[in-house]
Amino acid sequence: MNAKTEMMDCQPEINTQRHVYQVDTLSANNNVPAVADRRSVIKKPPKKKWKCTDYMRKTIPSIDWLFLNYRWSQDFAEDTMAGIAVAVLNIPQGMAYSILGNVEPTVGLYMAVFPVLVYALLGTSRHISLGVLSVLCLMTGKVVTTYATEGAENDPTLGGYTAIQVATAVTLVAGLVQLLMYVFRLGLLCTVLSETLVSGFTASVAVIVLTSQLKELLGVDVARRHGMMQVPNTFFDFFDRFHTINWATTTVSVITVTILLVYGKYLKERINSRLCMPLPIELIVTVIATALFQVTTIAQDYNMVQMGEIKSGLPPFEVPPVKLFSAVFVDACVIALVAYSITMSLALLVSEKLKYPLDTNQELLAQGLGNVVGSFFSCLPSGASPSRSASQQTVGGKTQMASIVSAAIIVVVLLWIGVVFEPLPRCVLSSIIVVALKGLLMQVLNFPEIWRKSKTDGTVWMVTYVTVIMLDIDSGLLIGVVVSLLIVFIKGILNEVHVLGRLPDTDLYVRLDLYAVAVEIPDVKIVRYAGSLNVINRYMFKRKLIEVTRDYDDAASATTLTVTVIDGKNPIGVQRPARCVVLDMAALQYADAAGVKMLSESIESLVSDGYDVYLAAVPDSSLEYIRCNNDVKSVRFFPTVHDAVVYHQCSNKKNQDSTYDTQPSKTSILP
Repeated sequence: MNAKTEMMDCQPEINTQRHVYQVDTLSANNNVPAVADRRSVIKKPPKKKWKCTDYMRKTIPSIDWLFLNYRWSQDFAEDTMAGIAVAVLNIPQGMAYSILGNVEPTVGLYMAVFPVLVYALLGTSRHISLGVLSVLCLMTGKVVTTYATEGAENDPTLGGYTAIQVATAVTLVAGLVQLLMYVFRLGLLCTVLSETLVSGFTASVAVIVLTSQLKELLGVDVARRHGMMQVPNTFFDFFDRFHTINWATTTVSVITVTILLVYGKYLKERINSRLCMPLPIELIVTVIATALFQVTTIAQDYNMVQMGEIKSGLPPFEVPPVKLFSAVFVDACVIALVAYSITMSLALLVSEKLKYPLDTNQELLAQGLGNVVGSFFSCLPSGASPSRSASQQTVGGKTQMASIVSAAIIVVVLLWIGVVFEPLPRCVLSSIIVVALKGLLMQVLNFPEIWRKSKTDGTVWMVTYVTVIMLDIDSGLLIGVVVSLLIVFIKGILNEVHVLGRLPDTDLYVRLDLYAVAVEIPDVKIVRYAGSLNVINRYMFKRKLIEVTRDYDDAASATTLTVTVIDGKNPIGVQRPARCVVLDMAALQYADAAGVKMLSESIESLVSDGYDVYLAAVPDSSLEYIRCNNDVKSVRFFPTVHDAVVYHQCSNKKNQDSTYDTQPSKTSILP
């Protein structure tokens, strides 16, 4: 008890005695220039003269960190270890996620080389690992299925486009869109995809990926569904054709998934804490499975689907078919925006953690050019992988040299080692995909917490999640964006009007409905307005203002306020002051011409009813606009609510007592 009393006795206090200010007086006393003169007063920093070398170093960041300032003796060893760690993750993930894109397994390995090298030279993030990303591969796979001619790879006489031609056309258009965004400096465009929306979107895409892999996981003979109602139709087909299940494939899938889950839950942290780099469990499982099915005939005996022929070597240079550009343009734009948003979210997360700057516009150049270059070498649209980026950072990678090392290792795999994985059953790679999606699938458990914190965020999350699953990826994402922007628009036009009261013995004015101890000052109605004041919500503002002042009219005629001014030794009492409305505008976000006109009409109505009307704490951005467009000249502007209240009390006293001393005085407002 004594400690508590002592702590209360030591509470900091504020004791201030000053003049009561109006905005004009405050500005004049402190030499604040008029709005029209402020531009000439503000001193702009001298523009730096950029040289050609400066532009080169800004556009190609690797000139600085790699060619001029790289610390070979300190960072190369750690970057090499990080590069090895990323490479061993890239091998199984690259082959697995290529399945989602409906292209050959080696395409995922190509993506670990060409876009990665371009980003390493042009990107500003030191730790993200570009390459295959399940969401982008799935979205590209949908386009491939729509426009590719089945069997065109093996029989050119069929005409049409091969799967890789469609995929590279999408990649090239997506890269060009990102480069256009870079030219017009549209890096902030990705903000339309909020974190909540991206969370709901990625969680729903994980469900679609899981559904698409049921065929590979269980060996069920069903056709792959695409378009509207893909997930419900796939489950219907799955149960209808369940009798075709391949039990050998199912057994291998269950064993693989069990090993990966048990390792991740019980062994991963214990083992990795004793190693210099994370144990590549996915690669180990892939190698063991490959060796097992290489020396046995299990796959042939039970009709298991294997990887088949894997091309060795690097892909040839090939220009994507230009005629496809118009057909895939819309899908490519969506993929470009999603790729940039997800990659930037991950890059910002890492950069904030490690405290180094990012250039959001430069990231568009790096990713866009990476996709353009990759499209000529059989690559799908690339994005940053959370798992590989986390591995690159936790192992100790310092720069994008780790990505260069990783790309070099993948080149070796493509040239000499890739063909080793031909006997590998596809169900093993599907199992790796499903286990990698565990975190995304479990995001649905976060929904109650999102809903509890914010009903609007919860609405955006659930609408996006449900529509992506029930309709398709593009339609669901579009609906999610529209709902998100609609909520932002609605919040922008909604406003709040609250009556304030004063906390006893302070100059603090708070909401009466929240603070039970706050008291309303008789004959002074203090109204706080929060929100914008525009052509859409102006009548809402007027109606709410009338509501909070209506009950004031009848009570005010019988109210008596006593103001005691301590002036030397003589206390002075006053009876029946004029009524007053103080509008606290501190939370005003924006006011347009129609809103200011309605404000003027409301003030004029209050003045005609006998009120003194004061505007307090009007933001500087709206102050001059309101003053220039306000037709009621009798309204006064004050920097704080307390200034307005004290001014009103003193004005009433001055009007009723001609001996009022105009020097600053200590004023007590006694309700």
